[in-house]
Amino acid sequence: MAKFYYHAWTSAEDQLLKQIMITGITDRKKVLDLFNEASERLQRTAKSCQNRWYELRSAENSKAV
Repeated sequence: MAKFYYHAWTSAEDQLLKQIMITGITDRKKVLDLFNEASERLQRTAKSCQNRWYELRSAENSKAV
């Protein structure tokens, strides 16, 4: 049975992820490449970065309403 560890995201990690994603999207880079870049810089999996990015976007979208 595989063990899974949850490491909470810090605000600094959130900011770095946002910076990587927003800069990359404006430079018209592929989103998958951005998740891979973020995973290397944050020492997390690309899937973890993807999940966190969508959580952050969802939180921003719900504030806008």
